[in-house]
Amino acid sequence: MPHKDNIYVGLDIGTTKICTVVARQNAEGGIDIIGLGSAPSTGIRKGVVVNIDSTVKAIKDSIAMAERMSGVTVKSVCAGIAGGHIESFNSKGVVAVKSGEVTASDVARVIESASARNIPVGYEVLHILPQQFILDGQDEIKDPIGMSGVRLEVEVHIVTGAVSSAANITKSCSKAGIAVEDIFLEQLASSEAVLTDEEREIGVCLIDGGGGTTDMAVFNKGACYHTAVLQIGGNNFTRDLTSGLSTSEAEAEKIKVTEGCVLTDLVGPDEVISVPSVGGRPPRTISKSVMAQILQLRAEEICELFLGELKNKKLIDMLAAGVVMTGGMSNFKGMEELASHVLGLSVRVGHPVNIGGLSDQVNNPIYATAVGLAKLHAKKGHSQNLITADSNSNEEGVFKKVGDRMKDWLKEFF
Repeated sequence: MPHKDNIYVGLDIGTTKICTVVARQNAEGGIDIIGLGSAPSTGIRKGVVVNIDSTVKAIKDSIAMAERMSGVTVKSVCAGIAGGHIESFNSKGVVAVKSGEVTASDVARVIESASARNIPVGYEVLHILPQQFILDGQDEIKDPIGMSGVRLEVEVHIVTGAVSSAANITKSCSKAGIAVEDIFLEQLASSEAVLTDEEREIGVCLIDGGGGTTDMAVFNKGACYHTAVLQIGGNNFTRDLTSGLSTSEAEAEKIKVTEGCVLTDLVGPDEVISVPSVGGRPPRTISKSVMAQILQLRAEEICELFLGELKNKKLIDMLAAGVVMTGGMSNFKGMEELASHVLGLSVRVGHPVNIGGLSDQVNNPIYATAVGLAKLHAKKGHSQNLITADSNSNEEGVFKKVGDRMKDWLKEFF
């Protein structure tokens, strides 16, 4: 049995699937994947828990599968959070340096100054992500501690989320017999799994297409500058096929996964698919180009919405590395070409990288979030994965745990 302090678990509670990745930290400081579990998700809508019992069952099934593969008894996880309730903004703070030399206390004060914004009732801060420090006019400073100066400024990206949504995640996990050690925004977790340091440095946009939402995160100079959530995802493609092909939603989902193509140019004129009918009617033979046209329209809409977001926030010029697409949506045939054409940027599909162990098992964009959550969990440097947590305080303390992490951000950032 692996040592308990060396085991990290990522739990992706998605709209279409709940995925568990169990990882063990290796001698090089990276992680080896030792377990993977996945179960259909029916209690989540657009990234938000809407049925506790269904979600609990899926979590249990996913955890059990990962436990069997890894030989680990999972007691705690690092979970992801998504949904339309997520809001984010950039902020600035400034303080006077008391002693003439920047200390950790000065940095904490300037971060507090930057985060002193009115947060809507029912919302709390999930992440405070420093972008740069400015000391007496000198910008692009990553670590100002020990430097001499009198005026310290900071620019940060702040992510907030609904207390109720986070509480329902932890409540579902608690009922499934596991504790939530920490919560991370899902696109930040996915970025941890699929982006390179070089891409983060010169500028990149991550687009993570899930079942209920499609999420964005923009990075430049190693820092996060923008996040956004679009409440359109893989389920919209499925419903489009259900309507356009006059078939059941279950059959439309199968066709989407096995035959999905978002570029009609990639479909031969004679290629056809068999489409089951409803109400006992016989199946029909339909041209693949019809299916591709339906999917292409939706894919173009999503890419155009993100292009509008990038232009509105004036972020296009900072994306020297282009776009990395991950999540299930990136598995569509032709998605790279279509996205590159619509966005006017280079595009690649992001698979989990820099991992060992059962890397082949998770070498698919659909596992990016779960792998990233395990990586973020490992970055904390300690784990209680095999220690039973106090379930009574689990859901009530979800944002307290996040708040404690905010207080300890210096240890993570430097």
